[in-house]
Amino acid sequence: MTKVILMVAAVFAFNAAVAQQKKLTQKEKWEQKVAAYERKDAADFPGKGIVVFTGSSSVENWKTLQRDFPDKKVLNRGISGTKTTDLGQYIARVITPYKPRQIFLYIGDNDIGYKHVPDTILRDFKQLFFAIRKDNKKAEIVFMAIKPSPVRMKYLDNIEQTNELIRSFMAIQPQTVYADTFHPLLTDNKQIVPEYYSKDGLHMTAEGYKIWADVIRPLIK
Repeated sequence: MTKVILMVAAVFAFNAAVAQQKKLTQKEKWEQKVAAYERKDAADFPGKGIVVFTGSSSVENWKTLQRDFPDKKVLNRGISGTKTTDLGQYIARVITPYKPRQIFLYIGDNDIGYKHVPDTILRDFKQLFFAIRKDNKKAEIVFMAIKPSPVRMKYLDNIEQTNELIRSFMAIQPQTVYADTFHPLLTDNKQIVPEYYSKDGLHMTAEGYKIWADVIRPLIK
């Protein structure tokens, strides 16, 4: 009888381990991330009228964000892996609750990786922009230009075209700023600076984030 009980327990333990190892879908990962942010807010709400940074992994991975802007109340609400249309699903959860005075938005990088063309990214960005504006009418929205990266250098023309389309769109919208987080990461002849990127050729190192911080610092209110 004892052996049977032990065997049953072992089967349950194995099944539990398999369930834990189940690969989460991208959407499940996003939900876990946003739910974790909400738990943090429930324990210690960061306040309203702050500066929110949101977007894909280049924001989420900015671990020194508060240290880089010590005299500002900044909040990191990045969600790795999101494309422009994906981020739109989480506006009410990662932006609106804080009634931010500024929203720094980094999105479009993954769209480029999925081979979306500039006109499509602009269309999706406009939808995202107006969805954010709907419930954040007083906030200044700052678009952080899509960065170059070693693994996406073949898409450099598309990145530049997309940035220019969004820059032109932002120029005719009130309470907006275009932050050039693209050109400072390149040399004068548009070459990658290896020290700015991690081994995966996509994400940035601490040195890369220092460049971004220098661009963003004068823009934070």
